[in-house]
Amino acid sequence: MTRFSKILLVLVLVSSIAFMGFAAASAVGGPNWLQEKDKLTNYLFEYQPGENPTWTVKTRRGGEQISSSPVLAKVIVAAQKHQIQQQNEQLSEITKPIAPMEKAIKNWEQINQVDRQAMDTKAAELQQQIAALDTQITQLANEGIKISQQTLEINQEAAERRADVFRLQDQIDEIRNEKYLTQEQQKTLRDYIARIEGKVHRLQRQKTLLEKAVKGSDTQEFTKK
Repeated sequence: MTRFSKILLVLVLVSSIAFMGFAAASAVGGPNWLQEKDKLTNYLFEYQPGENPTWTVKTRRGGEQISSSPVLAKVIVAAQKHQIQQQNEQLSEITKPIAPMEKAIKNWEQINQVDRQAMDTKAAELQQQIAALDTQITQLANEGIKISQQTLEINQEAAERRADVFRLQDQIDEIRNEKYLTQEQQKTLRDYIARIEGKVHRLQRQKTLLEKAVKGSDTQEFTKK
């Protein structure tokens, strides 16, 4: 064996030992790619076994393929880069309208300041109107109470008058009954008086006849004498 061959053999041995140490260090202290894969919930990882095993990563929404490689770490890194890119795009889209919105906010603050003063003035006027309305409401409520009391008194008086009307109607009915009885009694008395007068007339006629008869008998006796 030549000297060059011996040197090459030593170099190959050292390289193999170094590679084995690197692999062991990666297995023990490197990142856990399976856990990293599970953290990317927005992506779908697929493993295709065979002679050439391949890892493929796609977006879970839309199914867009991001990367494909036999090494899982390479696929995960591609997915992470894609996620960072998406987040940066979203951040840029969010930050774009901030400046115009700040300008609009300042404009609205100025407008609101003017409006606030006008609203304060209007609020003070409305409070005065509310106070006046409260006073009117109180007055109307008091007047309503008075009217209610007057209405109650009027209703009581009307009830008393209805009772008086019923009482007077009863008295009128009694008077009518008494009048009817009096009229019937008057009819009876008139009939009785008429009968008595008839008897008196008969008695007077009989008296007259008797008187004539008595005078006639006295005249005859005087003539005979």
